Amino acid sequence: MNLNDQLNGILNDLQGVWTESILIVGAIFILIVGLLDSNKWLLKSCFLGVLLLAAYYNSLNESTGLLIENSLHIKPSALQFGSLFIWVGILLLSYQRSAKHLVEFCFFILALLAGCLFMMKANSLLIVYLSIELASFASYILTNFSFKKSGFEAGIKYLLFGAISSAFMLFGIGIIYGTTGTFFISDWGIATFQDLFSQVGFVFLLLGIFFKISLVPSHIWVPATYQAAPADATAFMSIVPKLAGLVLLKNLFDANLFVADHWIYALILMLGMLTILFGTLGALRQQNARRMISFGAIAHSGFLLPFALLATDLSASSFWYYAVAYSIMNLAVFYLLDVYEKNDIHNVPDYAKTKHATWLGAAFTLILISLVGIPPLAGFTAKFFLFTTLWEGYQGLANGHLLWYLIIAVLATVASLFFYLQIPRQIFLGQSQDTQSIKFKFSTKILATLFCIVLLLLFFAPQLVMEAKQLLNNVHE
Repeated sequence: MNLNDQLNGILNDLQGVWTESILIVGAIFILIVGLLDSNKWLLKSCFLGVLLLAAYYNSLNESTGLLIENSLHIKPSALQFGSLFIWVGILLLSYQRSAKHLVEFCFFILALLAGCLFMMKANSLLIVYLSIELASFASYILTNFSFKKSGFEAGIKYLLFGAISSAFMLFGIGIIYGTTGTFFISDWGIATFQDLFSQVGFVFLLLGIFFKISLVPSHIWVPATYQAAPADATAFMSIVPKLAGLVLLKNLFDANLFVADHWIYALILMLGMLTILFGTLGALRQQNARRMISFGAIAHSGFLLPFALLATDLSASSFWYYAVAYSIMNLAVFYLLDVYEKNDIHNVPDYAKTKHATWLGAAFTLILISLVGIPPLAGFTAKFFLFTTLWEGYQGLANGHLLWYLIIAVLATVASLFFYLQIPRQIFLGQSQDTQSIKFKFSTKILATLFCIVLLLLFFAPQLVMEAKQLLNNVHE
């Protein structure tokens, strides 16, 4: 192959990572702009411009298959979720953020986003490790952007657990390479992990991925981090790295590495059930509103896990719908938590002080009802798709663990009523001697209402989400 052909090959391969390249270059560009001018609106405009450009090139990406010496494997699902993540980043601009360290905040959000996009496209275990580390280090630093002692403590705790998970993952990668002789996921098959030693290596690799998904036992960092980090950073970290890790996990299990009754499947399903139980039971004991929602987010990790393990058309469509609904619900709930916290409302009993703010209270109630999974909101449809996927998987695979998973998911959904609805109960029925006539901005009420309208619309017209998925599929095929 002559030099010209090699250059053309490199350029063709680079088309598959245009989006990530734009995010990385855009992050550096924002740093430079910040050195010259710290104007808040200029920086937000640059941040928005970078994300819109990345969204545009992501929609144009027609590269699929193995690229860059098989290091990346671009699938339509990675491009679909990439579009979702970029729009989640754009919606972060709706949060109230001061100009303090805005440059650095935008830089690390873009770095985290780039790491998650690479994570979903990774075919080499080295790229898997590097992308997870890029996303993790950006997350460690974003946790400290509250610039409070609690934020620094949570950041250190997050870093320590991340370091342990990284060590397990590197150890697992070493074992896998030593037993299989390859770093490439595309080379794996049902005959790859036949001996126990290689299976142990695979479990160690999973522990690193579980850290991003916040699955038991790699979940301990979540409550402190979600409570102490800024609301916009928390919202982004609760959505993008988690969903990216699940897409990566789905890429691993789409290769049909193990039979349905393999002990690794049973182990992962058991951890998923424990995650749902830990998140649900932990939330019931919380008085701090942000911490309560963080335990609910852990439970949602368990709800999302089956979509990554079951390789069916229903599972893929259900995963996409749940991801979209979950993203909107989390953006909305952390936005409203932030609004209340700025008025010194932090703990659940404190919401009794806001009885006069009925408009915002009603919007908050609808969003929390959607998180539970009650009609007529998108959260109900997402849970319905989950239960249907689990039942179909149980019937198709005759795997009893999936039936137990379904039972626990249903019971946890019912139990979540008792913590998610604590806040509405305090807003409308709570008694407080210090009732405050808090004035919320009209723009805040409008934005909260728009979130509710979207959740209602996705319940009555779930085909909109599926049509968006199909449209993205048609663009990228």
